[in-house]
Amino acid sequence: MEWTARSATAGQRKQRRRDGTLRIGAFWPYSRTLLPSLEIARQNPDILELDSHILFAQAIENIGLDFALIADGYAPASEAVSRTGFQDPSTNATIISVPLFLATQHLGIISTMHTTFLHPVVIARLGSHLDWISGGRWGWNIVNGFRDHEARLFGFEKKVDGYALAQEAVDIASALWQRTPEAVTYEGQYFKVDGKMRRPVPQMLPLLVSAAASAQGLAFAAANCDYLFTSALTKPVVQETAVTLRTNAERSGKEPPRILILCDLLIRDTPGTAQQTFADLLGSTDPEAQKTWASHLSKIGDTRPNAAEIMSLVGTPNEIVEQIIELHRDCDLMGGFAFRMLLWGPEEAKRLAPVLSQLQKAGIWTPPASRDHSW
Repeated sequence: MEWTARSATAGQRKQRRRDGTLRIGAFWPYSRTLLPSLEIARQNPDILELDSHILFAQAIENIGLDFALIADGYAPASEAVSRTGFQDPSTNATIISVPLFLATQHLGIISTMHTTFLHPVVIARLGSHLDWISGGRWGWNIVNGFRDHEARLFGFEKKVDGYALAQEAVDIASALWQRTPEAVTYEGQYFKVDGKMRRPVPQMLPLLVSAAASAQGLAFAAANCDYLFTSALTKPVVQETAVTLRTNAERSGKEPPRILILCDLLIRDTPGTAQQTFADLLGSTDPEAQKTWASHLSKIGDTRPNAAEIMSLVGTPNEIVEQIIELHRDCDLMGGFAFRMLLWGPEEAKRLAPVLSQLQKAGIWTPPASRDHSW
């Protein structure tokens, strides 16, 4: 495959704009399979083939998606999980962003960086360069990063207060990103900083996203973030989350973040085909790996009994559009979707084109070019 790197320019910088329309993006395929299934892994491109990532990024940009959100981690949960290709091997969210930025012009990319495992000066320095390389299209998905198997990899023997630590990290990074290059002096419970970071620094504070779900996490998101990334299963849960975000934002004196729903997506033209294909994919998960992963989720406070159980939009383009319109109508603070495609690649991305066209006619989505590719 041949592709040409595209240099970033100031004109590409993505501004914040809240216009009531949806922002739609892709939850990036960062490992061989996004569920512990050898069959799903078999049907997907090789996750360590860079050209596959570039072609997918260009495809989602060309049809009009706004962003890609890239998850990350450091350690596999178990050998059973690794055997299926679920989260192992996987891309590094910071590193993979660079070629994707160079291969696209307007796509926003939100990279996961863990506040427990990376010093905030490192996060600020990496973020500054991702902002520079992309011309202002980078965002940070703020993750505490304290799963047991990852904590052991880093030598942690006891759990820290993740959101207190994350707040210090955000405060330090934000101070280092100020346009006026002043020395930063900060001494907290977890971090101490005294000095000035080398430039470049972003022209504006990068987009901040959190995938929080706990009460403490929602308060953190309301105080700091532009978007809350959630895997809420049902519309009532999304509505409850919006109420909590508004309450917390009022206490912080800030506008509440908009909600991005993590959602499985499978589109087929023939009625019933997508539903059957989706059921077959979920049914192909490895029982031992699934049990291990479900046990892991319960340890970190995720009460979902199955890792596959996130909201799903499955059907024909018309059926998908109807479900999106209903969610947009009934859910406060609805910001958009991060679609998880269990089967991914340029051809799967192109199936979204008629959905976006109908959403535009409904007045709840506009092409990024018509709003200066804003977040």
